Amino acid sequence: MSIFRSLRHYNYRLFFTGQAISLIGTWMQRVAISWLVYRLTGSAFLLGLITFLSLIPSLVLAPYAGSYVDRHNKYKILIITQVILMLQAGHWL
Repeated sequence: MSIFRSLRHYNYRLFFTGQAISLIGTWMQRVAISWLVYRLTGSAFLLGLITFLSLIPSLVLAPYAGSYVDRHNKYKILIITQVILMLQAGHWL
């Protein structure tokens, strides 16, 4: 039994690589924003508040998004959301 048996499939390797790049970018963006907030304000409270506020959209939209995804083409939704997230991340450049 091999732990990495799923990596034998090309489509999964492609998906895994894309997700890894996307998650690394998201992580870098969150760390950079947190670092900037703390550096500018020096306040741990504001750092916590900004982090909390950044997660509220997920909390509110997750149930609706889940029911939407269950009824529609998951591949198309994945492509659209990745493009939107890429544009949003590139907006600050």
